Amino acid sequence: MTAFAKTLASLNVGWILLGYFAVMAIFFLIFRSCKKTRPYVGQLMVITGILVIAALFFILTFSFKTSKMATGATARTMPRTWCAALIPVGLLCYISILKGDTKPDEPFGRWKFVLGVIAAVFISVFLFAYIGYYLSSAIFLVLLMLLLHERNPITLIAVPVVWDLIAYFVFAKFLYIFLPIGAIFEKIL
Repeated sequence: MTAFAKTLASLNVGWILLGYFAVMAIFFLIFRSCKKTRPYVGQLMVITGILVIAALFFILTFSFKTSKMATGATARTMPRTWCAALIPVGLLCYISILKGDTKPDEPFGRWKFVLGVIAAVFISVFLFAYIGYYLSSAIFLVLLMLLLHERNPITLIAVPVVWDLIAYFVFAKFLYIFLPIGAIFEKIL
């Protein structure tokens, strides 16, 4: 697994994205071809996309360097913890859909919302290198809340602040993993 993870980690991001979209296209065809899953394709694709990304991150953790003397949390800890949480939740979602406990997908027609979410993701990823995790995730959350028609200023401020505080205490204080602060702040500090 380590050799595969190192090969995967050495690939250009474009090849990884191409592989991801190929896997997702295969799942899309499978879900569309089954009569039982056809009304739930959108929901199944979101769950599958999250699980495929979780599996990708789990595999990549085998390429992380760790000391033989390392005890406690390492660089592998958080991605593996997220995977351990996401997989059972995803499976429960699949079961709920296949049992018929979930409403079928709504008809298409919210393209502006979808494009807005995609734009918010790309803006966040682009800003990550320059302003770091905390500010880029806060901007991402504000953009998503605005897309979801949240207009309460207290909510628009409180949610990103609380999210960043939780992330700071979990990563920096509990796990001793310092998230990137961005190129702009590295020059200032």
